Order: sequence, then structure tokens, then C-alpha cells
Amino acid sequence: MKKKKIAFSALLVVVFLSLVSFKSFYRIEDKFRDNTDQEITGVYVLTSCENSRFKIKIEKKAGVYFFLVLDKNKVISKGKLKKEESDHVVYLTFGKMGGMYSANKIQIQNYGNAMNEYEHFTQCDEKYLSFVKLEE
Repeated sequence: MKKKKIAFSALLVVVFLSLVSFKSFYRIEDKFRDNTDQEITGVYVLTSCENSRFKIKIEKKAGVYFFLVLDKNKVISKGKLKKEESDHVVYLTFGKMGGMYSANKIQIQNYGNAMNEYEHFTQCDEKYLSFVKLEE
């Protein structure tokens, strides 16, 4: 009977320690996610077109992301930013314009094809535009 009590106590200790370390792991992972969220905020510049005329500014207020698309200092689009992650890829949606985020860069497809015609920045000839984050 005494051996059963000791084994049961040992089992309880193992379960307790497992739960504590599991909980700690998720706290660390949540902190990493918060840091990732902070990384996308900032000002991104399209340097390859029209002398860096176009910019995207991303802000986070009360847990919600907002964006401004700027032509020099004029706001040409604004709204809530939609952020989705799938298979370790971060997708951003700026109204009707979508892009992918990676390493302080937002990649946007500027125009479509015959089946899906659209053009976001008519002044820029490139099919894919790279907006690079400004250093603060």
C-alpha cells in the first residue's frame, strides 16, 4: 500500500511539472507572437518607382491594425488592415489590395492578367512591387 502511495505521489509531481512547463512554453510563444505583431507596424517605401513617391504606413491601435497608402503626403487609401498567417506566410490585405509580408518587406502584385484585370499603382510598370520598411 505504501509503494502505491509513493508511486501515485511521484506521478502527481510529474504531471504538475509537465503542466507548469507546458504553460511556460505557451507564455514564451505568446510573447514571440506579440513581437511579430510589433514588427509589421511602421512605414514602408516603394523605392523602385517614381522617386519613392508611394508609401504604406501601418499602425496598431487598441489591438487593431490600420493602414494608410500615401502618394507623397496625400492619403490615397486608408482603412483596417487584415492580417492572416498560413503555412508560415503572413498575408496583408489593404482594402482591395493584398500583399505578403516577410523580413521588413511587403510584396504586392501590381497588376493582374486577362482573366483577373486590376492595377494598383498605374505609374509603376513592375508587376511585383516591394515596399521596404524604413529604419526608425
